[in-house]
Amino acid sequence: MKRLWENARQVPPVGFVADVVELYFVHRVSRSAAELAYFLLLTFFPILICVSAFVSKLNLEMSALLEEASYVLPQEVLAIFQDYLHYLDTHQSDAMLVAGVFMSALFASAAVRGLMNIMHEIYGRATFQGIFQLIASLIFSVLLLITIYLSITVVVTGNWFFRMVGQLLKLEDLVAKVDTWQWSKYLMLIALVFLFILLLYRFSAPLGHPRPPVIPGALVAAVALTVASMIFSAFMEHSTRYSLVYGSLTSVIILLVWLYLCGNILIVGSLINYVIHQRKHR
Repeated sequence: MKRLWENARQVPPVGFVADVVELYFVHRVSRSAAELAYFLLLTFFPILICVSAFVSKLNLEMSALLEEASYVLPQEVLAIFQDYLHYLDTHQSDAMLVAGVFMSALFASAAVRGLMNIMHEIYGRATFQGIFQLIASLIFSVLLLITIYLSITVVVTGNWFFRMVGQLLKLEDLVAKVDTWQWSKYLMLIALVFLFILLLYRFSAPLGHPRPPVIPGALVAAVALTVASMIFSAFMEHSTRYSLVYGSLTSVIILLVWLYLCGNILIVGSLINYVIHQRKHR
């Protein structure tokens, strides 16, 4: 059996997946994913304060934003967001926005440092240390807020882009008739997420030459985050027993599981980059 497995690992795709899985357990990625989920949970509600402010400044309907998010997020998670966002909508203030930005930067930077630490453990060398790690993590916190702002703009008001292209190319009738173009805004959203993850991986990957690749893992992570969230949302929608098990905590538990899933995907994307780097320089 052992010899059969060793022969199977000689096949490049099998060996690649086996290397990623082995690294996952050797470096206890599930532990680091739990750390990421914890800080992402602390980040979520301050970010919702910022989202509420963004929606107000863009003159958008909160219901339209939640409707678009329903394709990706579980209904129980959306219920938490909906209640919290409606509360914020009636209690908006500049002081609350400043507090939301500060808390988002604080907790999001902690999540980024957690990812940098696991990359340090995997590669055996660090990217940034001390004050430089703190500064880099704060920069990515700001990038996260910018990504969220652009994502809201694309998802809720993305149709204007297609109308503008239609006017420039004199294809207004075609744009008006082809409803399937609407899904293209979700490709734009995935592209934004991909760009953010790409920058995150580049800065969390260790310095030195040669630098490890970041594009393959970032692409896999961006697509996997979207697909996994949609599958998880559909699974939760068709499951009726979670409320019997967790009672009133069902929504919170599902939110935690979803964040844990996202944390695993982000770290596995980095593992993919590492395995590619190691195989290239064997």
